[in-house]
Amino acid sequence: MGVFIRTLIVCLIICAGYYLYAFLGKESYQALDTNKTTVSQKTENYEKLNKIQKEENQQPQMQKMKICFMSDENTTHYVERQVQNATLEGAIEELLKGPSKYESARGVYSEIPTDVKLMWVKDENGKIIVNLTRNFEYGGGTKSIQNRIKQIKLTVDSFNTKKPVYLYLDGKQVEYMGGEGIYIEQPLN
Repeated sequence: MGVFIRTLIVCLIICAGYYLYAFLGKESYQALDTNKTTVSQKTENYEKLNKIQKEENQQPQMQKMKICFMSDENTTHYVERQVQNATLEGAIEELLKGPSKYESARGVYSEIPTDVKLMWVKDENGKIIVNLTRNFEYGGGTKSIQNRIKQIKLTVDSFNTKKPVYLYLDGKQVEYMGGEGIYIEQPLN
């Protein structure tokens, strides 16, 4: 009987130790619960998310526009660009940047010299006026100048304005262009 009582006491001590460890130990040690947040933390998180969403909504959305370039076959070729400034002025700016490396690799080029700048675009009295820097007319022959004008006209037309387009250089309406003195009919056709 002595062995039985000793075994019983050892079992009771082991069980008591296990229960003390299992129940009392859990109360003194608690793992961090990352899902528990206070009301103020939830409010801060909500405010941060709202701020981010407002900032995203205020950023201009990307829009598509068509720009007219030339292709290796000496024909016009429209490319589509994703831009934030999908305005007529933005389209002319994109045209003056010239084709991207990818577009050039696909045989697209621009007859417009790379140093030409847009001074302004006006939509007034039922007509569109595109004012560029004077260097628009320099370099190239008759065909090159005709293609430059075609690129401007078709890029403006891609906005479905259906208004006559006039070309100005350095603030003055163009009559003749280039070293050959090419007559430019206004509005551009």
